Amino acid sequence: MDQKVIKIHGKDYITVAGRVQLAHEAGGKLSITTEVLPVPDQIVVKATVVTEKGTFTGISAANPAKMIEKISPYEVAETSAVGRALGFAGFGMTDTIATADEIMKAEEQKK
Repeated sequence: MDQKVIKIHGKDYITVAGRVQLAHEAGGKLSITTEVLPVPDQIVVKATVVTEKGTFTGISAANPAKMIEKISPYEVAETSAVGRALGFAGFGMTDTIATADEIMKAEEQKK
């Protein structure tokens, strides 16, 4: 699991892939669904995670001004939304809901 943890600015963040792996390894009830929300002129994805502990949601919007999000905006937004929902469900928590993927994306957008 350590390979799924990335240190950014001195803090540990887990990747979305790491959270998905933890959720599957935990066993038990697990459902992950996503949907594109009808928001004009934006790509917004909502992920819903259902476990024995309850139902958790995460939402993410793509920024098509960035190259990777211009090429695969739905996939990028979906990945972030799933990572957030899994974080709210308690998978891969460090000291934040944000994943390594989100923090790296934010760092790229600063450039």
